[in-house]
Amino acid sequence: MPESLFVTGGTGFLGRRLLSSLDTGRYRRIVCLTRHPPAGAPPRVEFVAADLLETGAYASALKGCDTVLHMAAATGKSRRAEYFRVNLEGTRALIGECRRAGVRRMIYVSTIAAKFQDQSRYYYAQSKRQAEGVLAASGLEYAIVRPTIIFGEGAPVLTGLARLAAAPILPVFGNGRALVQPVSVNDLAACLAEIVNENVPGSRAIEIGGPQVLSMEELLVKIRRRCGRPEGPVLHLPAKAIAAGLGLIENLLFPLLPFTAGQIASFMNDGVAASDPCLTKWQTRMQNVDQMLSAAKFA
Repeated sequence: MPESLFVTGGTGFLGRRLLSSLDTGRYRRIVCLTRHPPAGAPPRVEFVAADLLETGAYASALKGCDTVLHMAAATGKSRRAEYFRVNLEGTRALIGECRRAGVRRMIYVSTIAAKFQDQSRYYYAQSKRQAEGVLAASGLEYAIVRPTIIFGEGAPVLTGLARLAAAPILPVFGNGRALVQPVSVNDLAACLAEIVNENVPGSRAIEIGGPQVLSMEELLVKIRRRCGRPEGPVLHLPAKAIAAGLGLIENLLFPLLPFTAGQIASFMNDGVAASDPCLTKWQTRMQNVDQMLSAAKFA
């Protein structure tokens, strides 16, 4: 178990749950890097206000930390340059400071989309995949964590899918047969806490998904029912053509678009975790999709 921990993204959707699930009293020191420190800090957690690329602002705080948990990322609907600035160059800068500070190990939260076969225009997935490569070549001990789609209260992806599912006619990009494996944010945080405590050996990638695999169309139908919408027709839309069209107009109309061309990739690629003994053990105590949706709040 590490004595001291440096965390990025600790105030985000996943990070808040992770900090709550850690037994902070077991660590000599926990430092959390964030651009916007919260008003109240969890016990025994100190915050440093800085961007990942502002290395001079956090270099001294990194010294003496033996493990880094890197969750900070540009996600959702962002411009191409921002994905690569934060997810690739920010990670590269952090790794450089880790090597200078004598950090032993980094745990990097990536995404299942990093292994998508088709990442055309999906700059989030591209930036994450390239950052994985930088870490693997860094000489640090590491764990690369690739979560599937993450559900929970306030989950951005669930909010977006609920908007689709609530439409008068259910729109599905592509044939709807791409497989998904949602994981609860609280379950994912518990898995990360175990990885931080070195209960997962070796420098490798581990993919984390919930106990249930279903098609994207099946998931949207479940969400539609949970939203209280009546059964209705399903309209299959040409995913590749729509992604190509969005790609042409994104630069001009970016603020007006509800999603990016790249985000349609989740409808065209399977987002399922590879088999792993650790995951099999964790899944026995995870929520299934119906339980996650039952706990969700929809407008």
